[in-house]
Amino acid sequence: MIEKLNPFYKAMTILIAGILLSFNYSVILNMSLFVISMVLIFGFSDAKKSTVAKILIPVGIAAMSLFMTGFLHSGTVQTPKAGTFTSYNFSAMTSAATSLYNALQLSTRVLGFAGLGLLFAFTTKGEDFIFSLMQQAHMKPKFAYGILAAFHLMPNIAKELDDAKLAYRVRGVRLSAWSLKPFFAVLVNCICWSENLAMAMESKGFDGDDDRTCYQIIKKGPVDVVFAIVTIGYVLIGMIFLQF
Repeated sequence: MIEKLNPFYKAMTILIAGILLSFNYSVILNMSLFVISMVLIFGFSDAKKSTVAKILIPVGIAAMSLFMTGFLHSGTVQTPKAGTFTSYNFSAMTSAATSLYNALQLSTRVLGFAGLGLLFAFTTKGEDFIFSLMQQAHMKPKFAYGILAAFHLMPNIAKELDDAKLAYRVRGVRLSAWSLKPFFAVLVNCICWSENLAMAMESKGFDGDDDRTCYQIIKKGPVDVVFAIVTIGYVLIGMIFLQF
């Protein structure tokens, strides 16, 4: 169901929600957005669950690191100028509670942003997003297909780098881990590929001046509007009413 949403409107919705979330300090809102995103990914999408779980490991490590940083270094305990042991104990408890709350704010904010980002990344195909940018955002075809071509050339770039390193090893040349010689050979080939790609696109009429038809139409509908209103509205309501 989530994959059927229009990629451009989905991206704009998540982007606006993320911007609003940057002005938010509510722990409940951050955690609820993360939980809702995970429910949508694992329950209502075709995302590969093992891949999502692997990505959540560094996200969890980052959140835990910020939690410990906020808890241990949020401030110093202020000793009461005058008072009994009870007042000092109350001050220490207040300081600990403040440190815990600051730590939860930092860690859950990471989870909130990560949830929104993963929701878009795992429920949107790259080609559909580019086509949506052309049809809904009116991106010029030469830029759109240029991005697609560069994206599909990335595996070839990695293979070219491995071949360059293998060629040096065959000739008995030892390279350090920081040597730039293989990267220089790959850079030369990438420049040649880019020139060939530019000439091929110009020969097929990808000049961006004339309107072109699309073989794949990315549709937009009421569901996209409902998704945007519900998502952005929930963040706004949470910023107002979910203060903790």
